[in-house]
Amino acid sequence: MENKKAIIIFAIVLVIVSGLSIYFFISSQVPMNDEFTVGNTAGNLYNNGLFLEMNGKVYFSNPLGHDCLYSMNPDETDLKELTVMAVKNIAGAGKYLYFYLDKSNTSLSSGIGGLGKVSTYYGLYRCDLDGDNQILLDQCKLSALQLVGSRVYYTLPLGEDAGVHSIRIDGKDEQHITSEPFNPSCVQDGKIYYSGIDLDHNLHSFNTLSNGATSTILDGNIWQPIISGGYVYYIDAARDYCICRTSLGTKITQVLTDARVDFYNMNESYIFYATSVSNHPALYVMRHDGLGKAVVAEGIYHSLSLTSKYLYFKPYDVENVLFHVPVDGSAPVSTFLPYTE
Repeated sequence: MENKKAIIIFAIVLVIVSGLSIYFFISSQVPMNDEFTVGNTAGNLYNNGLFLEMNGKVYFSNPLGHDCLYSMNPDETDLKELTVMAVKNIAGAGKYLYFYLDKSNTSLSSGIGGLGKVSTYYGLYRCDLDGDNQILLDQCKLSALQLVGSRVYYTLPLGEDAGVHSIRIDGKDEQHITSEPFNPSCVQDGKIYYSGIDLDHNLHSFNTLSNGATSTILDGNIWQPIISGGYVYYIDAARDYCICRTSLGTKITQVLTDARVDFYNMNESYIFYATSVSNHPALYVMRHDGLGKAVVAEGIYHSLSLTSKYLYFKPYDVENVLFHVPVDGSAPVSTFLPYTE
């Protein structure tokens, strides 16, 4: 009888242990994304990737919190600190966020807690949406990144490994795609649209769904392309860095601004752009066709970041200051103060 009880107990324990093993194995697996997944908008990533809106949350690099990763609702409520490291180039999809940590940017005070969420290594990271379980995918110095499907594409600007690399989101199968250090931020339908760097400055595409097949889309001196509504929008170096748009169908080009542009970003309705021309430096807004231009704020600004409700931007040469304004113009520009209690 005692032996029978022991066998039963052993069998129950074995079932529990097996079940837990299977559970932890499954929970430790990284689910792959849909092949058309894109980690952030091109406009946000061209502006250092400081903001990402995803699944009803905004994730951002907080200048009043040592540039650490924070989350909040799109209306700026429910502010939470997620990391104690300075981050940028934020992208995300599904269960995870991806970002770049530059160790030299980390500036932490002794009063910040959360030792379980701090790393001492620069590089490309993946973490859960609450900032936990940070995984170093590649210890490198990168200048740009984008999540495309189940791979992160990232640019190393210097060194013997310079060029574009990619790595699967589970940290496996790292590949050196090309030695040309192009910016992979602009993605549509599985294709990366980029400006040439080494041989020309034309607009090219790199098909992530077709073994990296490349093609030339448009000749020109094109920078920071954004594909939207059948057009490619870009800063045209051949036209004194004005914003232009070219129809992908007819190839007809329109010049949208009359002044040199330093930074721009756009949503479904408007283009926001910053110019530092000496006679009238300002942040402007206009419609996609270039009409309806209006001044948003006087001065020199950078890091133009968009969410569904706000435009965020930083003044030139001023630390730890971030302004915001509703994208619908329902309130004036004010200082964004993302403090936790």
